[in-house]
Amino acid sequence: MVSIELSGEHLIVHVLGWHKLLGLRSSLSIPLRHIDAIRARPREAHFDDVIRNPWSGVGTYLRGKLAVGTLDLEDGRSFYDVANPWKTIALDLVGEKLRHVVVELSGETPEGAVKRVGYALNY
Repeated sequence: MVSIELSGEHLIVHVLGWHKLLGLRSSLSIPLRHIDAIRARPREAHFDDVIRNPWSGVGTYLRGKLAVGTLDLEDGRSFYDVANPWKTIALDLVGEKLRHVVVELSGETPEGAVKRVGYALNY
């Protein structure tokens, strides 16, 4: 699970608890200008349906249970931290090595996060 923070011109994704070890990352900092879209409960949060090769990334993948770390999707490399797809958001990125960030939120609804980040992006 993650929490998201808006800090100046960046969105910071804080990876929480054991997921730091599972995904080999404690945070991601993304310039707001590189966020093309933000979506609540995206289709690709159901990771078993979209991950191309679970062994091509860095992190932890347990089919049907958990995806944490960097994984390859059909349209590019993405960062995942998902156990429950119904609590997720997806950030679609441009100008970054990652194409998507798909994460399960802690302490915030997906719709609330979309609204908060959308406001910062002037949506």
